[in-house]
Amino acid sequence: MRKRSGKGYRRIGQLVGTLRASLVASAAVAALLVAGAGTATAVPQQGVGYFGSSIAAARNADGRLELFGVSSNGDVFHRRQISPGGGYASWEKWSGPMVAVAAETNADGRVELFGVNSGGGVWHRWQRRPGGDWSDWEQFDGALTSVAAARNADGRLELFGTDRTHGVWHRWQRYPGGDWSGWEKFDGGLSQVAAETNADGRVELIGVDHTEGVWHRWQRSPGGDWSGWERFDGGLTSVAAARNADGRLELFGTDRTEGVWDRWQTSPNGGFENWVKLDGGLTQVAAETNADGRVELFGVDHTGGVWHRWQWAPGGNYVAWEKFDGALRP
Repeated sequence: MRKRSGKGYRRIGQLVGTLRASLVASAAVAALLVAGAGTATAVPQQGVGYFGSSIAAARNADGRLELFGVSSNGDVFHRRQISPGGGYASWEKWSGPMVAVAAETNADGRVELFGVNSGGGVWHRWQRRPGGDWSDWEQFDGALTSVAAARNADGRLELFGTDRTHGVWHRWQRYPGGDWSGWEKFDGGLSQVAAETNADGRVELIGVDHTEGVWHRWQRSPGGDWSGWERFDGGLTSVAAARNADGRLELFGTDRTEGVWDRWQTSPNGGFENWVKLDGGLTQVAAETNADGRVELFGVDHTGGVWHRWQWAPGGNYVAWEKFDGALRP
């Protein structure tokens, strides 16, 4: 794995005293520090705004990656590897419409897809059996503009999202593959989120705010309560995460100039190296780990072109970008 020195993040100071007018201009910090914490008594409210990622990926029970995406007119597409770690079948079109997607694999191997439509409606569908056909779309209550999902140590999926006012929400399966809790609201303010599970089973949530600040928080114990927000250095407009074969999380993101960035934990469950810039130019990213442990990075450029690259070997350097056919929402 490539090495850089430094942890590259700093802690958020707690807000004390009364807010003065000068703090209002610091929108990113104010959003994270003054938003209400604790259990929500309502659900995310309807409305449109900045939408989350137009591309997502998950791994099937047999190890084949499945890629999902939405086009600029809301059509939903998916394609899958023909064999684990191999080439991809053609795109298949589903009903929609959706503007943002996320995906995760249930404890029993069934992939579940989550989506947000242009009105903020939150939907999901799932494989009826591992690698098999799919259910119809079903709607959750609430309204979001971006979604992300991760699997807890005990197998329960957890869904995260942001709303049009930058509120951050989550809900979880009550048991693996089962029904869902109600929405609960985090403190903080974000415009897009990503999530991945650490080697020790603790879910980590990563997000970007409307000023391009990059933040993360994590479960203090597997399936348990959450740390406060901590801010990374750098500025991004989209973010994605995957876990390397040795357990180290790897983060990816894009900036306002379509630069593509990468950083990784120095050790499983540990701190992060500095950002490293990759070649290429993208506006959206997604990532997933192949059956043999090689992370694969997917992205969409400003023309809607769909690209991917992958590690040569688990934890190693990346091959050059290769372009898929088709087009997704930039």
